[in-house]
Amino acid sequence: MIILLFNNENIKHVAVYLRLSRDEENQGIEQVLANHRQALISLCKENNWSYELFEEVASSRNIEDREEMVKLLLKLQEKHFDAVVVMDIDRLSRNEFDSSVIKKILFETETYIVTPYRLYDLTRDDDSLLLGITSLIASGEYKQILKRMQRGKKFAQQQGLWTDGIAPLGYTKDPKTRKLFPNERAKDVQFIFSEIVKGTTIPKLLKTLSSMGIKTRQGYEFKYNSIQRIINNDAYKGTIASNKTIGRYQLRPKEEWIIVHNAHPPIVDEDTWEKANKIVNEYSFKAPRSKNRIYPTSNLVFCANCGKVQGNNYHSHIDKFYIKHCKCGNRGFYYNPVLAMIKEEVLAYKEPLLKALETLEDTQQEDTTQFKKDKLIRQLNKAKKALEKILIMFEEDEINIVTYRERKAIRQEEIKLIEEEIVRVENEDKSVKINDLKEQIAAIDSLVGKWHFLDGEGYSDEKINRLLHGLISGIFWSYKKGAESPKLIIRFKEE
Repeated sequence: MIILLFNNENIKHVAVYLRLSRDEENQGIEQVLANHRQALISLCKENNWSYELFEEVASSRNIEDREEMVKLLLKLQEKHFDAVVVMDIDRLSRNEFDSSVIKKILFETETYIVTPYRLYDLTRDDDSLLLGITSLIASGEYKQILKRMQRGKKFAQQQGLWTDGIAPLGYTKDPKTRKLFPNERAKDVQFIFSEIVKGTTIPKLLKTLSSMGIKTRQGYEFKYNSIQRIINNDAYKGTIASNKTIGRYQLRPKEEWIIVHNAHPPIVDEDTWEKANKIVNEYSFKAPRSKNRIYPTSNLVFCANCGKVQGNNYHSHIDKFYIKHCKCGNRGFYYNPVLAMIKEEVLAYKEPLLKALETLEDTQQEDTTQFKKDKLIRQLNKAKKALEKILIMFEEDEINIVTYRERKAIRQEEIKLIEEEIVRVENEDKSVKINDLKEQIAAIDSLVGKWHFLDGEGYSDEKINRLLHGLISGIFWSYKKGAESPKLIIRFKEE
């Protein structure tokens, strides 16, 4: 590289800014940074400039996410430097808005920009114009690069490769295959899932993990949200679910997600993952407090008149619990006798379940649901690939926006219909029905024992609540004025 000598007596002390976001020269980021550092420091020495180094590996296009750039701009505003030395103009920013902010600060502080090939003086109109054009071109180039990178990332995701940075707890990313494989922390993840499925609440689980010395990857104590993220992470059942969001927060339509099953070895089986996910997301798992205590029927009792959830109240002066009076006029009642009625009906529900199970197991008809499902999944994958090709054709300007939208709508409708058919076939699956019935019977068997709320000992309110949520979709409550006793209608999930 030719190093230019700049005959400018106004430059004495400079800031050397180095930034890379990716391995652009295929030499490794550290090596490229070292090369750039050497070139710019040599430039400073040849021109007898003292310098201060600002260096970062940052992919973010926003100033606020680049710590070294923030430090540099603060010092520029305090007029610490005569010039900023960079390899290229686009190292400062490829974001049009941020570029204008940086340019404004440099102009107001009369700070030069120096590259190995040119000195820019923003007080001169021609240099200011040239800098603006250069920044605009750099921004356009960045957008094209970004588009190609996003397309490459999508393709990699469709192949089941891990593209989301650091591997989840319990997994290691193979640098060659770019796929995940379980490591020694997989047992910790399995323990977390098993405890949730057993009915352990998240606050209790956090205490257990702390007492066992099980910590996060960074060595911190687990928090409520970190357990939720683990339970909700598809990766633990061997699935990669990506392309979910636009930017950080906006959720894409589900048909645009990239779902790859069996992408890597699972840490927990799909049945365990689904059960844990349902438990954590279907109803509150928060620590009991006076104002949000978990009762055996929390979020299960609804007003039969208006449909609102009916909670409970404790009257301390008589030491009794009540089902709340509903605003629509539906009256309240003592909670304990109602809970005893619910327990009796739930236990009686076992008999029809046993008969349904016996009927299914005695049926000799060949089950073809898996064959149907495999065929539908192949159709679904084919339709999703076609949808991806339409997007690529639009990005490459092979089709216009009208054609793109028409073809996209057709494929999305096709995907929706296939997914609905898969759900219908899964609901017909004899083996699935048998397993569901067995799970319900096992849940009822678990409820036969004593309940702490009714008996002062036995199963906790939280455990009863979890088991009832697995069996019941709703308990509809009615106690009209003039009625001799309240009326209950229990809707079981298989009804």
